[in-house]
Amino acid sequence: MPKKDFYSIVIPVYNGARTLRKTLESVRRQEDDDFEIIVVDDASTEDLRSLIEEMGAVYHRLPENSGPATARTAGVAAAHGEVIVFTDSDVWLPDHLIENLRKVFAETGVECVQGSFSKHCPYSNFYSQYKNLYNHYVINQLGDYIDTTYTSLTAVRKDFFLNGNGFDRNIRAASVEDRTLGESLISSGGKIYLAKGLEVVHDKFLDPKRFYRSQFHRSRDLAKLMQRQKESKFLEKGTSFGTNTRSAMLRLPVVAATLFFLLLGFFYPPVWGLALIFLAIYCWLTRKWIGFLKRTKGLWFSIRGQMVDFTDAIATGLGVAVGMFEYRVLGKRY
Repeated sequence: MPKKDFYSIVIPVYNGARTLRKTLESVRRQEDDDFEIIVVDDASTEDLRSLIEEMGAVYHRLPENSGPATARTAGVAAAHGEVIVFTDSDVWLPDHLIENLRKVFAETGVECVQGSFSKHCPYSNFYSQYKNLYNHYVINQLGDYIDTTYTSLTAVRKDFFLNGNGFDRNIRAASVEDRTLGESLISSGGKIYLAKGLEVVHDKFLDPKRFYRSQFHRSRDLAKLMQRQKESKFLEKGTSFGTNTRSAMLRLPVVAATLFFLLLGFFYPPVWGLALIFLAIYCWLTRKWIGFLKRTKGLWFSIRGQMVDFTDAIATGLGVAVGMFEYRVLGKRY
């Protein structure tokens, strides 16, 4: 009988005591014994060592706050496993994860396996539920083989990770740094298999302020990432925009046009007809997503979801505009 691969579960954390315990509890529920847990403390101001060691994990602390990309890379350097499983300090892993990962790697022969998001959200407020459902929806619209990674649950063979560029450690914020691993793997000739049945629960609370701020920052950083990927020719090799569908991207200029003609209509009312046309196009572009919300959470939730999606498109569009301006005019690549 061939020797089983040893797995290393790498978790970066910065002041995450509130969620880290439940994350580690979900890891410890794994029935497979051939794994280790490495938690990389990104120079937290909280004392996390006692909690981490109490939960049976290896504690590794960075000397200064460097961001999750650097923290995950440090975790790989400290790992003994042939397979690295990346997750976050606010994620609950599914039971039997390692057992199922072994099966997927054996059946597909890929270098990387990407997990999905559960519909379940630990919080009952609207914005937490909405964002959680969005994460579940968009990743499940993808095919079996994808071009991006989300390190809420990403398993990659260590030797292949080390032979590539890994994460772009120039990205210090928790933003789009996980997507750069996907770029590195694909550019090195690897394949990423999306195992939709391996679902994690995202233990993240979002109020309106946190939601819109996150959407703005992420879209700003994503705009810069896409410009870098165009320069490297990555987006010209048949790769996609990750989980950003063309309809989701098209809705940004459509919403901008809707607002423009709506405001212009106060001075020249006939153009309100154009605003209605663009609003109808926007509704058509988002019909599948809003329909999913209706089927999942009911009519009232979907109505609220439509309004939030529209305002999200404004925040996201502003983020893209700022990112493009900083990249092309100010020369800020990151």
